[in-house]
Amino acid sequence: MSELADDLDQWTGPGSAARIDRMRPAVRQSLTAAGFTPMDLGGGSKAWYRRSDDGTHALISHNNSLDGDPSVRDWIVGQYGERGGFVEVGGLPLSRALEGADILPSPIRPDGSLVEALYPSLQQALDDLG
Repeated sequence: MSELADDLDQWTGPGSAARIDRMRPAVRQSLTAAGFTPMDLGGGSKAWYRRSDDGTHALISHNNSLDGDPSVRDWIVGQYGERGGFVEVGGLPLSRALEGADILPSPIRPDGSLVEALYPSLQQALDDLG
């Protein structure tokens, strides 16, 4: 597991069910069904985490939080490399953030160089990197 996920125990250990149960059911159910797990990133920031088989991971958050209105365009999705690099898109409703977690390209180019980019839309990220 990545270093980023080393603190996962605080969300999967005792007492975590109470924190997760206070979230909007639509948010919790959508993200857990897509394979995401709540994670504390430190400094008060939290995100939903999902590891990929290619050495990257996806994070989804709502203003550095795990919960928020799923229809509001405040969700952020990103693909992150274990050794650096990121591709992020913000200003999305939760449904588009979940879609982005599945379609955003890896932040690691075939030559091994890293992508570090923020995009205003999923389509622009795909056009630029796809």
